[in-house]
Amino acid sequence: MTIIRQFTVVLLLVLILALGTAVGLAQQVIDEEELDGPGSTIQSFVVICEDRVVVNFNGNMEPGFDIYFQAFTESQGGGTPLTTLRRASVNGEYSYGEAVPYAEGQVMPAGSVGSVYTAIARENDPDSVTFSEFIDDVQDGCSEPQETAGESVESGDGVSPTQQTTPASPILSPFGGFLNPGYVPPEKPLVQIGARPEFVPPRQETPGLIFAECNQYPVAEPGIIYDTDNVIVFWSWYASTAELVQEHIDTVDYSVTLYESDVTLPSVIRTEIEQRGSDYWVFYYSTLGNLRPGEYSISYEVRWERAISDGYADFGPGTDNDILNGTCTFNVLPNLEGRDVIYTNWPVIGN
Repeated sequence: MTIIRQFTVVLLLVLILALGTAVGLAQQVIDEEELDGPGSTIQSFVVICEDRVVVNFNGNMEPGFDIYFQAFTESQGGGTPLTTLRRASVNGEYSYGEAVPYAEGQVMPAGSVGSVYTAIARENDPDSVTFSEFIDDVQDGCSEPQETAGESVESGDGVSPTQQTTPASPILSPFGGFLNPGYVPPEKPLVQIGARPEFVPPRQETPGLIFAECNQYPVAEPGIIYDTDNVIVFWSWYASTAELVQEHIDTVDYSVTLYESDVTLPSVIRTEIEQRGSDYWVFYYSTLGNLRPGEYSISYEVRWERAISDGYADFGPGTDNDILNGTCTFNVLPNLEGRDVIYTNWPVIGN
């Protein structure tokens, strides 16, 4: 299940293409081979025109999230806003195109470089950013939208992307606060020449706290875990009301196991429903304790007995989200002090 419906978006390349008569078109491409699993994707084509910005988006959007965008007079979100922050409502497999006039009659001279901020965030909550980037384009002509025509709505004045920061950890912890507070996943370079540098996992501030879908969310990177760490695997669900969370609890069927086996997580605890921010949440977790050094992989799947809603989208039989799943792989290393450890007896293969 995609419990915290956040996203894996990989940046690769900014291309300048020609459309018609030397029109400058900026493109942001997603490398499908780099996607670890289910999640939202966005491919962006933007054109800075003399009196308007043309945006083209396509990809897949998970329920409860939308695209936000804003144009600026200079590269990388610098200068002044050409438009207000706008929200484009998309869902599932989407294709979206729109031409938005600049505010207050502003114009971009030929040859000048502007930029467009693009972000994925919760519906009606532009501050809950899970991905953001800005794309530069030279004003050397214009074009019509290439994707299915849409109509965005204003979502405030916005802030220049150079002043924005993506939340370090948007995944809530069952014990209060966030998973991996302060951790910002490293960005892949827009252009990679030669072999990619090897990723060195960090030692997280919440070592041993494992999100069951961590392979789908870079911010959930488990990092370095030692055999002296208390390993806890968790997942969660949220909805717009406590009643909808309870409906989920009453109908849900979770399968969280050691990958490709029937070994389940022991003694799963479900928390009380609690309000965090504007939504209501329930958390599930299993304490695995001190694990033997080695590689572990968790398989996560969720089904429902009947269709339900979280207030933003529908889930279960007969809906577009009948089954949700994910995985998490992590390594446990011997502790550096050479301390003797009493290991838990999980997993016991065959039980």
